[in-house]
Amino acid sequence: METRLVKVRDVSAHDERAWRELALRSWEPNPFLEPDFLMLCARHLPGYADTTLVVAQDGEAFRAVIPIVGFERPRVPPRKIASSRGRPTAVRLLGTPLLDAEGADAAMWAVLDALHEAARKRHWPGIVWIDKMGDDGPVAHCLRRMCRARGLPVFTKETWDRGVVHRGGRWASPLGSKRRREIERRRRTLSRDSGAEVTLVDRTLDPSVIDDFLRMEMSGWKGKEGGLAFAKDAATTAWFRQWFQCWANTGRLNVLCLQAGDVPVAIEFFVRGGDGIFCFRGAYDEAYSKYGPGAMVIADCTGYLREHTDAQWIDSAADKDNVFMSELFPERRTLSTMFIGVGGTLDRSVVSALPAMTRLVTERRRLQGRWRQDRSRASVSAHPRS
Repeated sequence: METRLVKVRDVSAHDERAWRELALRSWEPNPFLEPDFLMLCARHLPGYADTTLVVAQDGEAFRAVIPIVGFERPRVPPRKIASSRGRPTAVRLLGTPLLDAEGADAAMWAVLDALHEAARKRHWPGIVWIDKMGDDGPVAHCLRRMCRARGLPVFTKETWDRGVVHRGGRWASPLGSKRRREIERRRRTLSRDSGAEVTLVDRTLDPSVIDDFLRMEMSGWKGKEGGLAFAKDAATTAWFRQWFQCWANTGRLNVLCLQAGDVPVAIEFFVRGGDGIFCFRGAYDEAYSKYGPGAMVIADCTGYLREHTDAQWIDSAADKDNVFMSELFPERRTLSTMFIGVGGTLDRSVVSALPAMTRLVTERRRLQGRWRQDRSRASVSAHPRS
């Protein structure tokens, strides 16, 4: 099986077609690693400009793709790493590589070999970091199995759960009775105060929804200092507008808007991947915050998507520790961040030592926190209030 390193910004039409075909038959779907995400990222966003695809290829068919977005030098591990993470992270909500189920072991072996050769001959880092990896699926199992077979150390730095719902599980009734009654009470209040019916409108093919969404996002916490609203940066704004144009006519995008009469209150974007749906981006008008529009629109959207699509599940695509989305999507899937030593002896030794390094760093932080607390208490005791 042939392997290649392909710069995303230099992808040929032939390679783009092979990439798209792999995405459609991938063992686990990941729309965030498809051309209509990553190629646009490389075109518009500086943090993705140098993204390279590590490709395993059988004839003209792509069998595996792992993107390396760039090289980083974190505090731990104390070595340069090849990272799959880019910034802004909001445009890449899952890091699971694309892998063809047919010949998966051979394809994964080939990709690991390509990463090893890149470290040996091209001066790439010998440690690979894969962020937001679907940890409970066949791709992660295949990756770990092939790493064991090659003697490559893998360190899973952290794992976490995020919310999902399945058609055969809780999707039909994801909310508890108390939460459901609260949403309905607030819906009636919003309808009464606005003097209009509260409805969910499909605006997938309405280009004006982009301007409504960008204004709405800027009105909330994402638009404030430290927030990451798309409209705060010209590059992300341009990316989002072109992304919508690419996806709107594919049949794989749903843009649903909660409205009070004709007034937009909240908007959610969903993308289709394989037999499931991923939440991508959402916002609500801050002027309506007292009505809880975030929960209201998610509750309406999950019901709408269950009735109007044949998707088997929805992945909330939420960040770690997002309690709000975990409540609305009560089933769970597991994600992880992992380091793989693909280089020489030193790189592999560093990855093998990462469990001990991580424990030392955690303990140091704990002791520093305790020291600061003790110092604060001592200061208060020495200078009591008069």
